[in-house]
Amino acid sequence: IPLNSFGPPLNDPAMRASDRKRLSPAVGHLYPAGTSMLADVGDEDELGRVLELFPQYASIWNVHAAGGDGKSIDDAFYERDVQMLELAFEGQMHYGAFYAYVKLKEQEIRNLVWISECILQQQKEEINKFVPVFSFHAPWRAGSKRR
Repeated sequence: IPLNSFGPPLNDPAMRASDRKRLSPAVGHLYPAGTSMLADVGDEDELGRVLELFPQYASIWNVHAAGGDGKSIDDAFYERDVQMLELAFEGQMHYGAFYAYVKLKEQEIRNLVWISECILQQQKEEINKFVPVFSFHAPWRAGSKRR
């Protein structure tokens, strides 16, 4: 929310304390200290400094800050989600595997839509910029070897 609110009126100091803070969730790793700090940031540099305090989001922010690889911050979040959802199948005797299955199917649909849009728009060089699901070529499995 803070990253997308830097241009609109939500970045005004008066709006930060009231409206932007109400848009932040009241759950998760950032709550309560992180959400109050994020409500006060005014530019991307401040946002980066706040997110560096939270290791689970620091690596995602570094992808955005580096700007290389053609990945957006959304792509980095999708990759992290897929990685976490794949780990749900490692455990036993829980319902998380069903949730993970549905969410990974949603990601596969997003991948298919991406590929079909690239074909329709004749952007074939962009076609490989999808988030792989259960792939040996996934960025988080780069060190693993095929058996």
